[in-house]
Formats: sequence, C-alpha cells, structure tokens
Amino acid sequence: MISAGGKGHNVARQLRQWGVPAVSVVPRAGAEWRKAARKDKVPIREIPIRSVARTGWAFMEKAGERLDFFTENPRWKSADWNRCAIFFRRLVRPGDWLVVAGSVPAGARPEWWKSLFLGLKKRGVRMLVDGKAQLLREALQAGVEWTKANLAEAEETMNRRGADRCLKAMQVLSRGRCLLLITRGPHGLVMKAGRTTMAVPAPTIRLRDATGSGDVVTAALIYGVREGWEIGKIAGFAAWAGSEKAARRDQVVPRLKR
Repeated sequence: MISAGGKGHNVARQLRQWGVPAVSVVPRAGAEWRKAARKDKVPIREIPIRSVARTGWAFMEKAGERLDFFTENPRWKSADWNRCAIFFRRLVRPGDWLVVAGSVPAGARPEWWKSLFLGLKKRGVRMLVDGKAQLLREALQAGVEWTKANLAEAEETMNRRGADRCLKAMQVLSRGRCLLLITRGPHGLVMKAGRTTMAVPAPTIRLRDATGSGDVVTAALIYGVREGWEIGKIAGFAAWAGSEKAARRDQVVPRLKR
C-alpha cells in the first residue's frame, strides 16, 4: 500500500526540491502530519479549524497496475469556511502563488470559491487550481491564471467527452481568461493558451508508479512560469517531469531537466 499524500503538500514538496520557496497549507494539523512535514522538510501553515483530512492509498499489484482507495471528503460548517477565507486573505500577498489542488471539503456555498478567487485576484495573487466539480467551475468563472485537471475530472465537470471538447467548454466558461491544461496519463497532456492549443506526448518510460505524477506536473508549471519560460517549453517540461515521477518510486523528481 502506498499513500497518495496530500496533493497540495506534494506540490510544495516538489517545488522545494527544485529550490522554490513553498509552504503546505492544511487545516489544524495533528502530530502525525507535523511529523510527516518535518520528514519532507516542508514548512506548514495551519488553517485554524479542526478537520479530518481526506486520505488516499494506492494498492500496487505490480508496476503500472494499482487500485485506489479514498476516504470521504470532510464536510465543513459555515463558520469553518469563513475562517478559511479570512486565513487566505491574511496569508497571501501580492505576487504570491496560491495552488489549490486535489479534493476539497464539502459544504461550500455556491460561489464561495469564485468569491475567494476574485478577491485574491484583485490583490495581485496568482493562482493555479487543480481539481474538479464546483472548485474547477468556479475557478474558471473567476478567471484564475491556470486551471488544471486530469481527463476524467475534466469530463465529469464539463459533461463532455474528450480533451478537445473539454478544453473548448472550459475556455467558454472562463471567457478565455484562463490558461488550461488537461493531463492524459500515458498519453501526455494538452494545453490551451488563448488561440494556441498544443498536445505534448509523454516520453516513453518504464512505468513503476504514477502516484503523485499529476502533482509533479503542477509543480513543473509553477516552476516554468516563475522562470519566465515560453508556453511550449513549460508544456514540454511538465510532460517530462510527470513521466519522470511515474518512472521512479521516489516522492520527488530530484533533478531538473537540462
């Protein structure tokens, strides 16, 4: 059994491996989570609420074959959501990147995420949202800088089949304000930036374990944007990094592509 970890925490861990200052944001953490964060050498910031985290595991039968198990999403009360909004408005500063990734608690009122993202956007906070359902839809409506999903998440959220149709629907919902990315596992990824659409195949690898590969793709996007790379180079680097993670069982990709 392999722990899937927390997606946002996985992104922060990979970014720090590449020399990018990043912190992991979690609800008030218990002793086990703090111990894991110290082991990963990732500083954490705690939202001042208590919440049971959604946990995931992958049962690996052999390389490339696995079964995924997840606990249910916790359900937050209105007061919890209010504290969460206040926390983010106090924590992030203009020019910071906020990455919201993975499963999020249930119970958010309609347009809660949209309101948060619009407020932070006005303050100059840059955002990448990797998710599905309400979180992804409202990120698109708010016009955050980047939205990302795997193909299954995009199809579920947009009620479309195929990456091309999902990209078109996502662009319409965002009114062309978001850079869009959909990962397709061993088939690589597709990206849309304005009128430019590109498909990047995944490198040929000996697959060992794809757990966490999507989080490495997210980290690669942030890294490339911070470096000022053009969009094609970012897409190629993201596809390489995700495949590199799938070819090893390390928690991070230890080196940058030269």
